[in-house]
Amino acid sequence: MEDQPFRMDYFPTLWQYGAAGPVIAMSRQQKGEGFPGQRIVVLPRSVVARAEKHPLMRGLIPTDVGYFPNAVGHLRERPDGVHQAIFIYCRKGSGWCEMNGHRHAVKAGELLVVPPETPHAYGADDSPAWSIYWFHAKGALLPSFLHELDVSVERPVTRIGEGPQMLALFQEVLDVVDHGYTTLQLLYASQTLAHLIAAMVRDHRSAHSDHPSTHQKIAQTIAYMKEHLNQSLQLDALAALANLSRSRYVDLFKRQTGFAPIDYFIRLRMHRACQLLDTTDLSVKSVAAELGYDDPLYFSRVFKAVNDVNPTVYRRTRKG
Repeated sequence: MEDQPFRMDYFPTLWQYGAAGPVIAMSRQQKGEGFPGQRIVVLPRSVVARAEKHPLMRGLIPTDVGYFPNAVGHLRERPDGVHQAIFIYCRKGSGWCEMNGHRHAVKAGELLVVPPETPHAYGADDSPAWSIYWFHAKGALLPSFLHELDVSVERPVTRIGEGPQMLALFQEVLDVVDHGYTTLQLLYASQTLAHLIAAMVRDHRSAHSDHPSTHQKIAQTIAYMKEHLNQSLQLDALAALANLSRSRYVDLFKRQTGFAPIDYFIRLRMHRACQLLDTTDLSVKSVAAELGYDDPLYFSRVFKAVNDVNPTVYRRTRKG
């Protein structure tokens, strides 16, 4: 089936019925859109179904994307939920969400996630009303992304701050789907959305550090490692540099990097060794000395443990 041209005349009907079909009015009058300066793109469900069959898109696909600035009176109630996960990022103002019998406040810099098939209601506070970027998404990767964001029906709101890259990615996803839904456009939208959610995960982890400066402290010790690759660093000295106890430093470092501090330092050394082997004529013994190893045989064993081959074989391997 060939890609269909982009037709804006599809959207008025889709807006009227919403992403999940007719929205059921409850005790409060709902206002789903109609805010000055808003942008909305809702993909026809036949287009979404086609995208879900594509091997490069079935993992994650945006189905609805929008931006509501100063969304006074915004309210949505869906007693049966929707088939997609709903992501709402509050850039300014504040709002709320009700799920599973509990009400959750949503403030600026926070992300609200409604899992698929979850009855819910959400809306803007009276003052100041929220300004939100939002999207609905489907795909096999969604459960893993929700796990990484630490969100669930019980804990649907998480803080991710306001990074310029994340805001730019929101705009990019919206711009891409706003310009058409050919296969190439949808593929680009799918991968950009994955990039956006990955940025959310990163910012969520940074925002939930035990102290605002914790991330910077760990980054400071990594910078110190890079400047002292030819020295034997001690764990106690690194912890002192971060002004943390040894055990606390190790725990936080592992959380942020996935490695113990000294293991990470060794990998930085071996990365530098690879650069020297690739870009200079230094002997293996000289490379070892550059990185503070007096015993080239021990250096070679460490190099092989990290890179799977010894330095001589690595140097002979064609790259690029």
